[in-house]
Amino acid sequence: MADVASAVSFASSKRCETERKVKKSKAKKKKKVPKKPVVEINSRKDRRIINEYHALNKKIDSLRRSTSIQMKDRSIQIANLEAKKEKLGGINAYQKASKLGEARHGSFNSAKWILKQIRDFDVCKVNSVTTKATEAKIRLLDVGALDNNYRKHQKWIQCTSIDLNPRSDAVVKADFLKLEGNKLYDVVVLSLVINFEGDVRRRGQMLRKCQQLIMDQGYLFIVLPLPCLNNSRYLNDDLFVSMMESLGFKACARHKSRKLSFFMFRKTGHAKVKSFPKKVLRNGGNHNNFAIIL
Repeated sequence: MADVASAVSFASSKRCETERKVKKSKAKKKKKVPKKPVVEINSRKDRRIINEYHALNKKIDSLRRSTSIQMKDRSIQIANLEAKKEKLGGINAYQKASKLGEARHGSFNSAKWILKQIRDFDVCKVNSVTTKATEAKIRLLDVGALDNNYRKHQKWIQCTSIDLNPRSDAVVKADFLKLEGNKLYDVVVLSLVINFEGDVRRRGQMLRKCQQLIMDQGYLFIVLPLPCLNNSRYLNDDLFVSMMESLGFKACARHKSRKLSFFMFRKTGHAKVKSFPKKVLRNGGNHNNFAIIL
């Protein structure tokens, strides 16, 4: 009897073991693997929204400058283009696509690179003679910000984040070109801002505005999509740096990622008045038309 009971017990344990293996096998089969193509599709959708929004803005700016079209017809065409922007989702959809792209690719959070340079170059408040901690903070203006990217560093950075259409309570609604020049900053950041402006002259005005808002010996950080300088018909790195030198800015650091160009400039105060008209630097049909006029 003992042998029979032992045999039954052994058979039962083997059956339980087999059932456990089957359950584990089924569990493995049920385990879902993340589908990368979905991310790729979303990424393509974000890029499409951003590119189409830029293209529509460019057409609108071109129409506003046009003198060959009657005002009534021009207004109708502009209204149609504005309607197309709204159909895309408007500025909210553009900003959402930008933010998702930033989170998804990781290669872009310009604040990381900027903070590294601020530390490496030992940037401090310009002309600071105070010993008060609140007054010794670096005054930083972040233009076109989606959020306050410097919140974690508020002990030593006093950040003012602005945008025309804020998506966060941490961002102030303001037009950069209309800011008063009576408040100066130690650091100004223009990250993917200049390329968003479709008017080549207003891009130049943005650079001049930096000249007005930054303290002497203060710093300017500019981030542009790589093709703006690497594949433009009218602009390259050397010409861009020459433009900045004419405004009294000296290049301190540069960096290129897979998709972006990063620049750090220091305001020397030694400006050399010079104009930079739109001029072809690269011939051929495979170049883009990004340009800045000073």
